[in-house]
Amino acid sequence: MGIMMHVSCLPSQQGIGCFNEMAFRFVDFLTKSGMSYWQICPLSPTGYGDSPYQGTSAFAINPYFLNLEILGIKHIPSDLSQQPHRVSFGKLYKYFNNLLENFDSLWIRTLGKDAKFLEFQQAQAHWLKPYALFTALKHFFKGKAWFEWPQEYRIYKKINTLKLPDIVVKYCEYHEILQYILHIQWQKIKHYANRYHIKMIGDVPIYPGLDSAEVWSEPKNFQLDDQLQPKKVAGVPPDYFSPEGQLWGNPIYDWKFLEKNQYDWWQQRIRRNRELFDILRLDHFRGFDRFWAVPAGAKNAINGKWEAGPREKLFDFFKNDEFIAEDLGDIDGSARQLQQNLNFPGMRVLQFAFSGDPKNIYLPHCHTQNTVLYLGTHDNDTLQGWYAKLDDRTKDQIRRYFGINDGEFAWKFLTEIYRSPCFLSVICVQDLLGLGSEARFNTPGTKGNNWQWRMTKEQLVHLETSVAETLNAYKILYDR
Repeated sequence: MGIMMHVSCLPSQQGIGCFNEMAFRFVDFLTKSGMSYWQICPLSPTGYGDSPYQGTSAFAINPYFLNLEILGIKHIPSDLSQQPHRVSFGKLYKYFNNLLENFDSLWIRTLGKDAKFLEFQQAQAHWLKPYALFTALKHFFKGKAWFEWPQEYRIYKKINTLKLPDIVVKYCEYHEILQYILHIQWQKIKHYANRYHIKMIGDVPIYPGLDSAEVWSEPKNFQLDDQLQPKKVAGVPPDYFSPEGQLWGNPIYDWKFLEKNQYDWWQQRIRRNRELFDILRLDHFRGFDRFWAVPAGAKNAINGKWEAGPREKLFDFFKNDEFIAEDLGDIDGSARQLQQNLNFPGMRVLQFAFSGDPKNIYLPHCHTQNTVLYLGTHDNDTLQGWYAKLDDRTKDQIRRYFGINDGEFAWKFLTEIYRSPCFLSVICVQDLLGLGSEARFNTPGTKGNNWQWRMTKEQLVHLETSVAETLNAYKILYDR
């Protein structure tokens, strides 16, 4: 059994969940509840839109998660510290930029000479150096995307021929040391969880964002033109739910180039994520089989076409790693065959089960063992919010399927999660708290009001005192 909750949702006094004592308390709650897994969204630094799935790095950790108190920073502005329910990303952005411009050079003089930092700096140099420089230049150029910088700064491999401004060099040192501190803080949380037999599940988005350190520093890995602009971008084709498809806008990989280099970039990426997590959930798994490529500049995803992904050739390098395949939506036979060949467990979401079709693969009687079952994911409404919006026909199917009335549905769904034959079941923390749509974490295809929900300290206490014992009783009853 596991619980899904991103780090940003933890209680804290610095405007966002972070690597503070509340993370350790959440692990204690998981242990008391009989849980074995904690699933989170990507730890990536967020850019425009605040989505962890459109990060500015596929390797770095979000600086917002830094436990400032450990560094002796105790005076957090009240407009951050007094925001217990929601994350205000705009205010965080301004605060951390101010922190960057006024950081204590003592960090550089002490940690910059520390043997463990130098070891980290050397071991992670392949991503740390370009990330630090990318982030420093992005701040220097007032937050502009890298392809809007002056021409001489747009090509990473030519940066060494330039004399960088002293302030940029200083910012680079800051970001390298910051990543070291973040790494240490997260490893303490992970090791604490592992000590109590809690495994960390982390998400690996298939594509980085266009405005990211990886696309800037290693453009040959992607299908870009001579001006370093995407030739094609990622998305998904039109379907029943979206007649124009979904246009994500991420640059797509040049898989042939990557194959020539033995997928070295992906090997580095998976290796880094295995340092951070125990199990990796591969977002948009079908893209490794075939992916939808849309001409750059298109207004929608209608005129894309399917192109071949790397299939088994990529995963031959990761035979000793544990993966979960995100196989939701319209998955064709070829992608299913790839998943079976690799023996990766897929996903089932209980909220998707009640279409009226008795053969719907998300219905409990259709579940199989090599699957991870979710009540909902970070992209779904909360269970209470979802049920409140259902039409009468769907509610009637749920009542008849489970033999319940409206007031019993929430705990019946929870019971079904425990009774499932799936080898792992995961519950969003909002559903344990019985929250409605106000606590929804993300609504795909929308902008604003996403990724902001946070749990208060009082709600964590409620979980510890009123929920943990019940969950542990279910674990014993159903031998989970």
